[in-house]
Amino acid sequence: MKKIMPSLILAIFLTALAFAVGTGSKAAPAIHVSPDTALMDEVVSTRVTGLSPDQAFKIIATMPGMHGETWKSEAEFTADKRGAVDLGKRAPSSGSYTGVDAMGLFWSMKTVEGTGGDHSARPSPLAPVVMNFDLEIAGKPVAEARLTRLFVAPGVRSLDVRDDGLVAKLYEPEKGGPHPGVLVLGGSEGGIQSAESGAALLASRGYAALAVAYFGMEGLPQRLVEVPVEYLKKAIDWMRARDTISSERLAVLGGSKGGELALLLAAKFPELKAVVAYVPSNVVWQGIGGGGSSWSEGGKPLDYVPYASMPPSRNAKNQMIIAPLYLASLDNKEAVEKAAIPVEKINGPVLVISGKGDELWPSSVMADMVIARLKERKHKHRYEHLSYESAGHAIGRPYRPTTTSMGTGTLALGGTAEANARAQADSWPKVLRFLNDNLMKRGKGMSREID
Repeated sequence: MKKIMPSLILAIFLTALAFAVGTGSKAAPAIHVSPDTALMDEVVSTRVTGLSPDQAFKIIATMPGMHGETWKSEAEFTADKRGAVDLGKRAPSSGSYTGVDAMGLFWSMKTVEGTGGDHSARPSPLAPVVMNFDLEIAGKPVAEARLTRLFVAPGVRSLDVRDDGLVAKLYEPEKGGPHPGVLVLGGSEGGIQSAESGAALLASRGYAALAVAYFGMEGLPQRLVEVPVEYLKKAIDWMRARDTISSERLAVLGGSKGGELALLLAAKFPELKAVVAYVPSNVVWQGIGGGGSSWSEGGKPLDYVPYASMPPSRNAKNQMIIAPLYLASLDNKEAVEKAAIPVEKINGPVLVISGKGDELWPSSVMADMVIARLKERKHKHRYEHLSYESAGHAIGRPYRPTTTSMGTGTLALGGTAEANARAQADSWPKVLRFLNDNLMKRGKGMSREID
């Protein structure tokens, strides 16, 4: 047998290697979602790899809703020269959102027609949700990935609170403490569900957060009329008495009517050392669903601004736009002066958040009035107004579908899906930093950082 020259062996090896690289070793198309488990307010990275340069593809995201409905979004892209795309760095060529947005597939989801109606689909509003991502090329599925989204992090416990007539739920870290506390208030929807979702996320960041219902549940007023502020004082006292909560590091956070109430409580009770008010009011308003004030104290209604007598306008969807009614009511200068919330008495910093496109009530105008009063009365603590162009009333926790955030039922809320999503994404990290600076840093603990 003839001896094979070393140079010939090398040539054969290189040829075989080139053949293998060219035909069999290329990675298959894949979609990568990182992390694969994340809190609802965390930014998630989505990347696609293993494609040919400039290859077109589509990503379809789906997620189950509370009542068996399916939420869906999609976007088409063209791969870069490496056969990859990072959604946080490239805009889709078409789809349910535009522009570069790592979380575009999240907020641009819409319900799929014909789905829903199963009211037992999810055991709890705060149960984990699995989001699916499907990668399609030329209309054919080639890869998939899953993301589990959490409303509450592992290591957080909850406790129903019914002491002394309270209707509340506490979320707090299982370990450590005492933790800074946040009283969380929902809005004119009543009940406790919206406050709970906020409290759960705050507890996931290291706070002891007490979600409190103040009307619309058993044992509470059924209308938002003359709700006693003493009831909320019970909630504050309950937090101060609990040994897992730092009594000297308490804040209040609320939205809409809850934002009005948050400012009012902070002005009345110096135990609250910081306040966050989403789309708030600067005055006490007439109650909703009846005459008289929204709030009472000592059995007497607080001074309030009554609603002007004028019919609401309507949008193209026949939804009522009632912000002009509130603006007209603010022309009642005597009532406004008497009902103004004395925000200068707040024993700590103030953060107010609003949308300039709010069609439910003029939150941006009223938030400006809060800031003007703080400035005029020389408030000694920090204060700030985050005002968002084209955003409406539905500003809150981020990375949820906002395609229905412009209106609910017969009421217009204003803004656009994109503007509302961007306002949420920008304001929430600032809220966490605000609370961290004014509660966490006053103690030994540090909050979990957000992306």
